[in-house]
Amino acid sequence: MVRSVKFVVAIILFAQLASAALTPEELLARHQDNLAYASPFANYPHLAVEPSQVARTHLLTKRDANADVSFIHGVASGDPLSDRVILWTRVSPQSASVASASVSYEVSTTRDFATIVKTGTVVTSADVDWTVKVDATDLAPQTTYFYRFNAGGVVSPVGRTKTFPAANATVDNLRLGLVSCSNMPHGYFVAYRQMAKKDLDAVIHLGDYIYEYDLASYPAIGGALPAERNPMPAKTITSLSDYRQRHAQYKTDADLQLVHAAHPFIQVWDDHEFADNAFQNGSLDHKPATDGTWATRKLVAARAFHEYIPIRTGEASADLLKIYRGFKYGDLVDLLMLDTRIEGRETGGNGWTGKDRPTRKLIGAEQEKWLHTSLVESKAQWKVLGNQIILAQMPGKILDWEWSVTGDMWIAYPTTRNALLGLIEDKKINNVVVLTGDFHSSVASDLYRDERKYERRSGKGSVAVEFAVTSVTSAGPAQDSWFLNKLAVPVVHATNKGAKFVDLYQHGYMLVNFDRQRVRTEHYFMRSIKDRADDTEILGAVLESNSGSNRITKTYIP
Repeated sequence: MVRSVKFVVAIILFAQLASAALTPEELLARHQDNLAYASPFANYPHLAVEPSQVARTHLLTKRDANADVSFIHGVASGDPLSDRVILWTRVSPQSASVASASVSYEVSTTRDFATIVKTGTVVTSADVDWTVKVDATDLAPQTTYFYRFNAGGVVSPVGRTKTFPAANATVDNLRLGLVSCSNMPHGYFVAYRQMAKKDLDAVIHLGDYIYEYDLASYPAIGGALPAERNPMPAKTITSLSDYRQRHAQYKTDADLQLVHAAHPFIQVWDDHEFADNAFQNGSLDHKPATDGTWATRKLVAARAFHEYIPIRTGEASADLLKIYRGFKYGDLVDLLMLDTRIEGRETGGNGWTGKDRPTRKLIGAEQEKWLHTSLVESKAQWKVLGNQIILAQMPGKILDWEWSVTGDMWIAYPTTRNALLGLIEDKKINNVVVLTGDFHSSVASDLYRDERKYERRSGKGSVAVEFAVTSVTSAGPAQDSWFLNKLAVPVVHATNKGAKFVDLYQHGYMLVNFDRQRVRTEHYFMRSIKDRADDTEILGAVLESNSGSNRITKTYIP
């Protein structure tokens, strides 16, 4: 009873604090405190938006009378630094008369919000699809916080987040969750539900967080799910309204809401946040006659991504869209999140395109310089790349004919790939770990520059290691078939001498633990993605790489 009374009192005080924080005039003058209004990229200032006149008039005349809202899309946090973290939510008006809303946030060191350390108030409106995105600053390093939002007395669910340690702090452990490729019609997100229960410092999502297809363009394997998981809108998305609606649909998933509320995310996009096999200047799946110009589609997809994902805005030169960025976890880990998809990628291999391979670039010159410099200058024990696509050796081409699946990987961009592996080898950069998504498979590999110098049994010649996580639900190369997996796995081993574990059909997530002695990965597979009530997980493999070895030193497959 006493706890209930305290909770009610806290809600009342929170509502009073929210209404007293800023006047409507001040909120409008500072509308970009809600980062959703800001341009996602400083080099694209025209992408910034302002509250419409209707939104302004509503805020000025209604004076915060906006209790007719709800928080059906949950809460999220992301891009944690040592002193700040991005907080996110979306307000859903329950009446057409609501044209804008003032939304306050509250950050506490306790789940009951007895100790408040940060508050603020921002405005949102239909101009940013009612999203709220704030950078909560002046926080303490390596500290767990709880946060919530309030709109006119309606309070959101509570989220939990965590800041990173100071860059120069001595740290002995980092525990990450790793996921990618979550297709709503293909299965239930039970992997997210299990990750929400884990004790993690952060979750890395390597892209394909949403899928752009209509239902027929990418049919599910093993039976369709209820219509509630069919894509919304019921089309291949191409416009700003389309991408917003698809992001909003995914954010209503209960399991996705659980994991977002439990852990801060560090995310990058891959192709399906735009279109299949997207690159800087197009997509093999984009049809200008029906989809409009690629330049427009790319920018509206990027804006929707930044409205719905707790990521900081970026700055690049010319017409580049920059989301590559770095994070320091004390002196233990330097995490470099790459964009191997949109920023600088040229079109990949697809059929008789093999003659183009030597001249292709996977990433832009600025990103490549940043990546190489960061690796050379890093003082951290572990240098970790968050990377969308497989870096390991894979089946590439027959004569000049390229398979489109591996024509999308690093192997199809030999100049960029050899430059990276050559730098690691020539500069003797130890403890480089590549974390990868996209392939809908679990593949753990030694990485080598020259196949002639690599010894499969001993691992001699390996310069780094790669751990690729399977998909949350998206169908794998073996079409979710145990039998086809048995046939296909030997092909991967035959072309990738460094492969230590390969699974091409199961779905799940990965846990990654860094300490002073080793990096340890645990590959968890879900027993079913077709039964939402069944969230049973199975440990599929454990792999380790000892510090200084630059190879996979232990493999345990139950």
